[in-house]
Parts: sequence; C-alpha cells; structure tokens
Amino acid sequence: MRCDFCGHEFSVEEANTGCRGCPFGGNCHMLKCPRCNYEVPKEPALIRKLKKIFGKFTGVKKEQ
Repeated sequence: MRCDFCGHEFSVEEANTGCRGCPFGGNCHMLKCPRCNYEVPKEPALIRKLKKIFGKFTGVKKEQ
C-alpha cells in the first residue's frame, strides 16, 4: 500500500501498528501510514483481486 500524503510504501500489517492507541481498536476500516499517520480507507477486496490479476499482465508491482 502507498500513502497518498507522503508516498511511503507499507504493508497492511505495518499500518495496523499505527492504530495501536486508537479508541476504536482498529475497527474503523481506516489504515494509518506508519511514517506520517495519515489515514486512508482500506482498499476493497475486489480492487485488490483485480490489481493482483491485472498486475500479472501489465508488470505492475503487487501491493500488499
């Protein structure tokens, strides 16, 4: 995943560590960049699958 604000590449696991102190306990469906703490909505599963499928044909790097 890539942060829309600072451009930092990070995995979903790294994003969850940024929400450690959140009162919602990570159930808000937002991911937080571990570098700048900018929050972005989680990518829908359908979009992830499409990127995985079409990334094979276009040579685009798979996101985690």
